[in-house]
Amino acid sequence: MTQKVYSRLSYKRIFLSLCMFAGVRGIAEASNLILKDYTISYTFAINFIGWMMVIYDWNLFAIHYNRFKKNPRDGFLFTIIGMVLLALWNYVNQNFLHGFTLFPDPATIHAYPFALPVFLLAYTYIWAVIIAISFKCTTDHFDIRDKELLIILSSGFVFGLIYTLLFASWTVTVLVPTYLYSTVQIIILSYLYNQSSSLIPGILAMGTVTLISILMIL
Repeated sequence: MTQKVYSRLSYKRIFLSLCMFAGVRGIAEASNLILKDYTISYTFAINFIGWMMVIYDWNLFAIHYNRFKKNPRDGFLFTIIGMVLLALWNYVNQNFLHGFTLFPDPATIHAYPFALPVFLLAYTYIWAVIIAISFKCTTDHFDIRDKELLIILSSGFVFGLIYTLLFASWTVTVLVPTYLYSTVQIIILSYLYNQSSSLIPGILAMGTVTLISILMIL
């Protein structure tokens, strides 16, 4: 059953949260000047920003966790639906679209096997938390009452563009497929949020699908 979700985060919270999201690449690039390895640099940046966002947006995160806990049947149902949709879309992207995805380099993981849990946690569930909170902040002030389809599509088009401009290299051959990939991915996450009234199913679905994808290439 579709649930109408309507909330208002403060503009300050939205601004600071999106600044943290935008800071992921900046911190990774700065770290890479010293570390000389983008996988390690992004692992540091994602972990740092992810935990900063959870702490700063704890009230938001706790609200969505409690919604998931209050209605676990719908929560797990839409987690499974999300895993199927995201897995199919990732398959399309990897085999046909080739949009940019933030994945670790297997060579780096093999070189530092003791750090495997840190690598995997960063690129899967923590990255999913960052994406979920950021897209929620981006679209929070959209009026979604009785306009569920519009907000789901708008979330994808708007946040997909932000993600693409921040993380993909600025060439047409990369920007276009990345924008299409990220837009549909966010549409799926927005659909899961709209249907379950919680960000948690999307986080679990995205994190789990990404984890499986990474393990398959190691």
